[in-house]
Parts: sequence; structure tokens; C-alpha cells
Amino acid sequence: LIPFPDWQRPPPLQPSAAQIEHSRRKTEPASPLLRRCGRPRSMEMRRYHRVLRSVAAPALLLLLLLTLVLPFIQTQMQSAREKAADELPLDGGIVDTPGAENDLRIVDLARFAVSEHKNRTLQNALLEFEKVVKLKQQVVAGMMYYITIQVNEGGAKKMYEAKVWEQPWMDFKKLMEFRPAEGASASA
Repeated sequence: LIPFPDWQRPPPLQPSAAQIEHSRRKTEPASPLLRRCGRPRSMEMRRYHRVLRSVAAPALLLLLLLTLVLPFIQTQMQSAREKAADELPLDGGIVDTPGAENDLRIVDLARFAVSEHKNRTLQNALLEFEKVVKLKQQVVAGMMYYITIQVNEGGAKKMYEAKVWEQPWMDFKKLMEFRPAEGASASA
């Protein structure tokens, strides 16, 4: 018979005593303190637990940090949303427009309101436009202007509130309401 080289030799059917001792050392821990639940650990399990311990501590710390910080962040975001909602007007709501009293287009609308009111009623033919005191506006199908107007009525200064609807793309404007201002006194 021709002997087989080592690399072609078939494996033995039963492990040798050295192989049994070697596998026993791999599975049993060196110290009984490392053994838990009476089960031997393999090297792979030890590596797995070592990696798990190195990842678990930072993960738990991050989780703890999130549980402490997240309610604070949510409260800050909610208060910022509420503050923004308080500052911004509602869509379609009536909005004060300070500083627009001297706008030429607004002055023209106020003059239009006074002249339309004079055309509708003959008894107030003595009304003369003086100035725009206050302006509010509302987005509708176009723009609704609430204009507080100071007028000269027979030498006396009086305040009126006019409601003018304008659709500039259709070259349309209409006086919806013209009445004396409530509780407003004319200032010189």
C-alpha cells in the first residue's frame, strides 16, 4: 500500500484525547467566577457579550438623555408655534395696517368713499375729506378695507368709518358701508 500524504489522509472517526482536551479548554472558562448558570461559554459568546457591553452603556445613556431632553424640546417647539400663531393674522381675518394711512391708494379709496356717500345722501353734501386716521384690511374676493376717516362737516371735524371693497384686477371698487365712528373723537 502506498501511504497517503497528511493532507490527503481521511479524518479519524473518533476524536483523539488531545482534541477532546483542546475542545474542553475552549468551552470552559478559566475561572469558575466567569461561568454563569452552569453553562460553558464559547469564545464567540464571550466576544458577543463584550461587544454588547461596549454598545449597551452608550445606548442606555443616549436613551436616558433623550427621555430627559425630549419633553423640554417639545415644550419649546409648542410655545414657539403658539407665539407664531399669536403674531400672525388668520387667513381672511381683519388685520390692522399701521403706517398705511399716507399710502396714496388708500387716500384715493377714502376720497372715493366720501364722494360715494355724498352721492347717495344729499343731506351730507357738506362732507369734505381731510385725512385717513386708521386702516384695517381683510382678504376677501379682492380686498375689504375698513378705513377710519376724518372729515370736515360744516366746519366741525368728525370721524367716519368706511368699508370699501376693491378688486383691482377688475378695476372694481364699491362702498359697502359709511357710518359715524363709534366712540371716536376728532383730534386737531
